[in-house]
Amino acid sequence: MTATATTQIINNGASLKIISPDGIRNILKQEIVEISILKDSIVKIDIGQGALNNVFINYPEVSSPQTQSPDALVEAINSMLQSNINLPQGIATEVSQQKQISQLDSMRISLLLQAPQICDETNPKTIYKGFALPGAKTSDAVWAVQKITNNNCIYRYQWAAGNQNFDKIWDNRATLVYQ
Repeated sequence: MTATATTQIINNGASLKIISPDGIRNILKQEIVEISILKDSIVKIDIGQGALNNVFINYPEVSSPQTQSPDALVEAINSMLQSNINLPQGIATEVSQQKQISQLDSMRISLLLQAPQICDETNPKTIYKGFALPGAKTSDAVWAVQKITNNNCIYRYQWAAGNQNFDKIWDNRATLVYQ
């Protein structure tokens, strides 16, 4: 009596990993055109590259995911195509990418505030520091402006509009309201 071969279909993030006695195959989810059943027990994964490139899986040989019928296996595979639930750690998703973009923006702002792009020290008791991306025009509303005042060696640090947002015009620094 020969042992029944087993096939596993694994949700591998952006791809399906199919492990069978013939080897391991990774199929990008975006390439899958259709999943259907042939001859009552053969599951066909059509990847849109012609019949010779389609993947054919004998339902009785599938050990994972375990399902009650070929129809249920098709539903399980379709679910893998739709769902990002229970993905392996580190798989890129839109939510994680947006979170990383937000963190990078915070880091960029933090770095921009490390050194001013321009300083105005024409008044001996007041210094204005302008923070923006290199090459920013002084007439554009892309600046965070800090005012430092010296009153008998007591220094006061204030930001235009009370924040470090990059939405002020450097040329207007003397008339901005500082908090």
